[in-house]
Amino acid sequence: MGNSEEKKQMLLIKVMTTLLLLITFTGLLTASWLFMSWLTKPENFPFKKVELVNQLENQKSKELQRMTGNMMNGGFFNINVNQLRADLLFRLPWVKSVSVRKVWPDKLLLKIIEHKPVARWLSVEKSNKLNETQLISQNGIIFNPVLTDKQERQFAKMTLLTGTKSNAEKVLTNCSHINKRLKQLGIGIKQCGMNERRSWKLKLSLINDLDLQLGKEKIMQKLERFINVFSGQLKQYLSSVESADLRYSNGFSVKWIPAASVTGSVTNSSDNSLQNKALSKKSREQE
Repeated sequence: MGNSEEKKQMLLIKVMTTLLLLITFTGLLTASWLFMSWLTKPENFPFKKVELVNQLENQKSKELQRMTGNMMNGGFFNINVNQLRADLLFRLPWVKSVSVRKVWPDKLLLKIIEHKPVARWLSVEKSNKLNETQLISQNGIIFNPVLTDKQERQFAKMTLLTGTKSNAEKVLTNCSHINKRLKQLGIGIKQCGMNERRSWKLKLSLINDLDLQLGKEKIMQKLERFINVFSGQLKQYLSSVESADLRYSNGFSVKWIPAASVTGSVTNSSDNSLQNKALSKKSREQE
C-alpha cells in the first residue's frame, strides 16, 4: 500500500510540474507576442528625424525629406526599409540608388546617389508621340526628371543624343568616341545619334550647324575620311558647308551654303576647287 501511495504522489508531482511548465511557457509566449505587438505598432517609437548624409546636386533635399515623411507608415521596429527604398527609387527620377539606415531611437539616415546626366536624349521610336526630350546618364540610363528653370537652361547646352531606348548605351558610347575625335580639331557636337531607320547623323557645333550623314556601318571610318579632308588649311571652309553625305564607300558629297547667305564666304571658283579636292575619290555607289 505504501509503495502505491508513493507512486501516486510521484505521478501527481510530475503532472503538476509538467502543467506548471506548460502554463509558464504559454504565459511567456503570450507575453512575448503581446510585447512584440505593442513594440511594432506604428504609433510606438515613431521616427522624428530624416537625415541626409550626403550632399545632392540636382535632387531637392526638401522634396526628398517630404516624400520620405509621407511614405513612412511605421515606427522604428516595423517600418519596411526595403519598400521605402523601392518607393524612393520609383518616385524620384534623379535617384540612382538609395541606402537607408535606422538609428535608435528615432532617426532615419538616407544616402542618395544621383544619376549624372551627360547629355539630353530624344527617342526616335514611334511610341514617343510627345517628342519629349529626356536626360541620359553616364551609365546609359534614360530618365525624365522635372527640371527647374535653372536646370532647363543648364541642360539645354548639353549635346542631344537620339536613338531607341534599346540602343541607348551604344549611342552614348559611339557619340563619346566621335566627340573625343572632333574635340582634337576644336569642333564640338550639337546632336548625335541614330534616326528611326538606325542611320547615324551628326550636327556639329558650328555657326552653320553642319549636318553629317554617316549611314549604318563603319561610321568612324567615314568620319575620319571627312576629318582628313577638312583638317589643316581646308578647315576654314567648314563654315560654308551646309551638309555632307558620308554614306559612300570611298568619299562623300557636300552641299554648300549659297554664297549670298554666307558672310565672307568663298567665291564660286573656290567652292568648285574645294569640291574637286574633297570629292576626288568619291564612289558612285552609296550604302
